[in-house]
Amino acid sequence: MMKNFSNSPLHCNSQTPNHIRERNNRKSSFLSVLPLRFSLRGYGFCMAVLFLFCFGSLFYQLNGGPPKILLDIRQYLGESTFLDDHGPPAARVLPFPSQVVYNRVGKCGSRTVVILLRLLAEKHQFNLVSSDIHNKTRLTKHEQVDLMKNISSIPQPFLYTRHVHFLNFTRFRIDQPVYINIIRDPINRFLSNYFFRRFGDWRGEQNHLIRTPGMKDDERYL
Repeated sequence: MMKNFSNSPLHCNSQTPNHIRERNNRKSSFLSVLPLRFSLRGYGFCMAVLFLFCFGSLFYQLNGGPPKILLDIRQYLGESTFLDDHGPPAARVLPFPSQVVYNRVGKCGSRTVVILLRLLAEKHQFNLVSSDIHNKTRLTKHEQVDLMKNISSIPQPFLYTRHVHFLNFTRFRIDQPVYINIIRDPINRFLSNYFFRRFGDWRGEQNHLIRTPGMKDDERYL
């Protein structure tokens, strides 16, 4: 006599693990797709944030400050309290000398250079100090010490300019600044100095011809 095992508990138990395994495989295959989708989306978001950060940093370095859009975002979100929590930032390390002296040589275009330095000082935020003394280039030892102390007391970074001979700071145990200067062709410098002494601060030979049309050449040049 043959028995029917189709409804027996043993047969049911043998089929249940297969069905469970199949359902688990379907769930795992479905869940394996979800992390891929989320990872692609997260990857795109991270790349976009990285691109914006690099783009903003580039503008910050090229323009000497943060771009306008970052300032607008900061104004929209509110003023930062970083300074209140951490204090002022450390002093910036400059890629150029912080103490510069331009001891101007007469009739070598120093006035034009000073005009350019004023524009650069406003753009790059350094202190430009121009002396009003133009007719005293040779100094005594006491005057040299006083001038060097005054120069050293200027807030850095600075550029000091004056018609004065070279000053040896190290001789008096003072930090030596960087010197810059401009020289000129000797003949052109002599002509410029002559017209300056002859006609004052009204430049150019053609201007002198217009200004003094009745003057003879021997009177003009001798």
